[in-house]
Amino acid sequence: MKTVKNLLMLLTTVIALAGCSSLRTASDFDKNADFNRYKTYNFYDKGLARVKLNNLDKRRLVAAVEAEMNAKGFTKSERPDMLVNLVVVAREKTDIYGPGYYGGWGWRGGWGSPFWGGGNYVNQYIEGTIIIDFLDPAKKELFWHGRGSGFNLDNLKKREERLYTGVREILAQYPPNALAAK
Repeated sequence: MKTVKNLLMLLTTVIALAGCSSLRTASDFDKNADFNRYKTYNFYDKGLARVKLNNLDKRRLVAAVEAEMNAKGFTKSERPDMLVNLVVVAREKTDIYGPGYYGGWGWRGGWGSPFWGGGNYVNQYIEGTIIIDFLDPAKKELFWHGRGSGFNLDNLKKREERLYTGVREILAQYPPNALAAK
């Protein structure tokens, strides 16, 4: 019986941790922008200089954005129609999972009173938000903003793959739905 309880507690903890690792994305845009006129891109140099990632992850992030932009049919250019600005915001996060709830088998053959069992589980990590902005260099205006939050920046496992997946999920919202733009 104790083994079953421990397995249930472990399963609950795994489900809770898996739920916390998902990326949350959102986007916003200028409803008056003509998204069809943007065909070429390059990176906003001042923004790239301020990205707070190590050089390995900065190159991975840029490569992920380039791959996704190219897949969408955009061309990188020295005289672009739009500039891509990247921002990474990081904050320390602590998740605490308390002990599980159990019903016990009583010593007289019936169900005993319920009790709490097990210890607390603490998970501390750095959570990141990646922001991708598209700027119109001629107008000097922001016309699209996308963000993805929930990146565990401390986890080095499959980091490159997670960055590519995250950028793909953020940029999947560009261009905005034609109906939403009207």
